[in-house]
Amino acid sequence: MNMVDRSKPLDVLNKSLKSSVIVKLRGGREFRGVLDGYDLHMNLVLSTAEELGADMSVTSVMGEILVRGDNVVYISPTELKEQETSKGEVKTKEHGEKETW
Repeated sequence: MNMVDRSKPLDVLNKSLKSSVIVKLRGGREFRGVLDGYDLHMNLVLSTAEELGADMSVTSVMGEILVRGDNVVYISPTELKEQETSKGEVKTKEHGEKETW
């Protein structure tokens, strides 16, 4: 794979638009919500956002939030839209499962 074929960070974010993500912030707080938008500074708009506890349980429901980019440690997709199995069947991951890129 050469440099032209590699995914860039913003390309990966673009693939996650309108799907559920988990965002970890500096200080250890984590949020799950639908990624509605982002900019070059990695400021994020999440809808249906929930704050998660250490055991991944919902500690509070936030609704729509704006996350400042300098606080973001990571962004992880939580579900696949569709994934084909070896038998040709379509399989989707359950809500809350993380996708491996």
